[in-house]
Amino acid sequence: MTNIPMPGRVLPLYTAAQVRELDRLSIEEAGIPGYTLMTRAGESCWQVLRSNWPAARRLWVLCGAGNNGGDGYVVARLALAAT
Repeated sequence: MTNIPMPGRVLPLYTAAQVRELDRLSIEEAGIPGYTLMTRAGESCWQVLRSNWPAARRLWVLCGAGNNGGDGYVVARLALAAT
């Protein structure tokens, strides 16, 4: 894990393997459904975007076909709802 700077704070940055393991532990051991994890990730991302760029009126969300694509769709849905 490394840290990335954000305005006013430093956020941890995890490798893909670390995130997969955290997801696995959350789903298998903590019993959190994958859909819940995806929704929480998208909502958290949306909150960071809004708090750092509150005046932004446009947002491009690019989603791949991988596991995090769903997170991006949550961000897009929240952005659309905020317009």
